[in-house]
Formats: sequence, C-alpha cells, structure tokens
Amino acid sequence: MRSAILAIVGALAAACQQSDVSRSVGARCDAMDDCDQRCLAPSTQYPGGFCTTACGSRNDCPDRTTCVTRESGVCLFTCATDPDCLFLGEGWHCLSLDLQGGGIQVKVCAGS
Repeated sequence: MRSAILAIVGALAAACQQSDVSRSVGARCDAMDDCDQRCLAPSTQYPGGFCTTACGSRNDCPDRTTCVTRESGVCLFTCATDPDCLFLGEGWHCLSLDLQGGGIQVKVCAGS
C-alpha cells in the first residue's frame, strides 16, 4: 500500500513539472542575470518574476508561448483556463491580452 501511495505522489509531482520552463522563458527571476535574455521583475503582472524573450510577432516565441504587447512585446505561455498556468506558481492566471502586431486578443498566463 505504501509503495502505491509513493508511486501516485511521484506521478503527480512529475505531472506538475513543466519542462518548457527555462532561463529563456518561464523561470522565476529577480534580475537580468537570472535569465538568458530578459527578466520581468516580480510584480502583480509577473508573480515571482518571469524570464522571457523580446518579440515582434508570435513567430519569435518558443513553442507553447506567444508574443503579447506587454513590455513592448514579450513571449508568455499560452493557456485556455487558469489551471493551465498553475505550473508557474501562485498568482498566475489565464488572461486575454493583445497579440503583438496582430490586432486580436490571445489567452496567456500572466498576473493580474
């Protein structure tokens, strides 16, 4: 019984990890040195800070991210509902923001 519980806990922990989070996009940060390109400092918009890359269009962003108009164009993770953003931690929600250069709104993980 104990081994079954440990297996379930291990599977849940693995499911919660997000392999797409990196120093390029998604890692928490406090300063530019924490990221490959850009750190969006901790704030209500980026709880815990957020490593990202600058972009001019969605083609400039890695898989599972898109380019939004915040900060003159940054890549944020796409989502459908709030639970899609849980891997980033507390304070992240699935919000509709303007697509950089697209004139439409897209759903991305961001703070309020």
